[in-house]
Amino acid sequence: MAERHDVVSNPYTATLIRIKARQLCRRTDFSKSDFDDLRQEMLIYLLEKAHLFDPIRGNIEAFVTTVIKSWVGMELRRRDRLKRRAGHHASSLERTPIESDGDATTLGAVLRDSDLHRRTHANRADPIEQIDLGEAVARAVGNLTPNERSLLAHVAEHGVASTARERRVSRRQINNAIARMRARFEDAGLGAA
Repeated sequence: MAERHDVVSNPYTATLIRIKARQLCRRTDFSKSDFDDLRQEMLIYLLEKAHLFDPIRGNIEAFVTTVIKSWVGMELRRRDRLKRRAGHHASSLERTPIESDGDATTLGAVLRDSDLHRRTHANRADPIEQIDLGEAVARAVGNLTPNERSLLAHVAEHGVASTARERRVSRRQINNAIARMRARFEDAGLGAA
């Protein structure tokens, strides 16, 4: 019989919890700062349910997936209930009157894109930076050979394993080719910030 620690210590468990926490943090009702809390809450819930795992009925991965999906659904429903509870009423952005700079206006009229970016912790895209980035990418891609462009397109669409199978080379060779191209992109100023 599998023990609780077998379920929790399985490498798949940590990966799935990290992925689900990241997915939730992309929603507008969560923020990036919730990431660690979400992971811990999922792990606690999994620990509470680990005694239900029966290796005769299924594998650890299927059990963990079911339990974590169940927790995510319950958490989303719980948050929805909190939004609807008494004392918290929805306000229309277009009908809520406010005073801004001495003028009467609506809440929707004073909210800007930066308010959304601040809430979601996203970086605001500066139009000039976007143009510069587009030009830098075009230059870097233009310096690739046709074979390298084909390789990148195939990897983007089908993944490394499929590309390696189709080209009859190892995945390591594909990853090494991508690493060489990545280094050239970084030299062109397109590295991670």
